[in-house]
Amino acid sequence: MEMNGFMGGIYKAAEWIMRLAIVNLLWLGFTFAGLIVGGLFPATQAAFAICRQWIRGETDIPLFKTFLSYFKKDYWKVQRLGWILALIGFVLVVDVMFIYNHTNPYVTMLAMPILLLCLLYILTAVYAFTLFVHYEMPIFRLLKHAVLHALVRPFLSIGMLITSFGISILMLRFPGVLPFFGVSVHVFLLMWFSHTGFVRNEEKQRSQAA
Repeated sequence: MEMNGFMGGIYKAAEWIMRLAIVNLLWLGFTFAGLIVGGLFPATQAAFAICRQWIRGETDIPLFKTFLSYFKKDYWKVQRLGWILALIGFVLVVDVMFIYNHTNPYVTMLAMPILLLCLLYILTAVYAFTLFVHYEMPIFRLLKHAVLHALVRPFLSIGMLITSFGISILMLRFPGVLPFFGVSVHVFLLMWFSHTGFVRNEEKQRSQAA
């Protein structure tokens, strides 16, 4: 029996809370089952893929079975993507540490450019995973599109980061929620923002082709 009104809203909210908590626990379980190195990136890709289905209206799906299916799908491809991004991130961290520990004024002038580059990297990493679950394309083409999405939709991208940062601050004030929502809420929000951009882009392409 379908409930309407206030009780219906409470029931739907409880359903979403339960879904997000289950996906977060699945992400933790699969990440650690793969000893982090073998599980982090496929589990993250699976969480994004499930959130994409929810955003597209496919909410009645078996979560464990679907998560496992996405975890195994394109396992080695998402591992390559993840480790490429991890390597780039490591290089950027080393550069930041070098610049901020250096007293040479010519070196410290690079502080702002490297911070902007780090911001672009974060956005690219997010778009890389959301593009991965939305389109079928080779990794380096996917990374190129991820950079383009970060650059051509700056307001959407910045809004995405600000929202995620705000949620992070809120969660840190209530650390007990982290095991249940620390990843899934962020993944859902990032996927929602990205999916909005993808849909707009697809609609624009269709209108230009018509």
